[in-house]
Amino acid sequence: MSVNPYGLLNPVAGIQTLVGTGTSPQQSRIYPGVSPETAALPYIEYKVITDDPISTITGTGDAHHKSFQFSCYALTYDGVQALADAIHAALEGNGHQEYRSDSYEQPVKGHTVFINWSFID
Repeated sequence: MSVNPYGLLNPVAGIQTLVGTGTSPQQSRIYPGVSPETAALPYIEYKVITDDPISTITGTGDAHHKSFQFSCYALTYDGVQALADAIHAALEGNGHQEYRSDSYEQPVKGHTVFINWSFID
């Protein structure tokens, strides 16, 4: 299994309601890495934070501990919290949340929530 954040988030109705539907990041506004400057709010960005092989007494196997950061952006505080809650609900049962914080981002003129989520892959 290989963790595919886009594949985990894109088909979820609660996320589609907030960021749109489609089969590409431009349609669904779920972007790997960095969103385009022209991206409409709300949207999600995600990136790999860590990808560490898991060591055991017999050595390193194929399993990895991976952490992703999901960055949620929306015009309002309530809107960004709803998007972050939808991401949490979509990922629940697939790893665990390590960290969540919110902020206001001047460059996008919107509210943000950052979620770090950990997987065993």
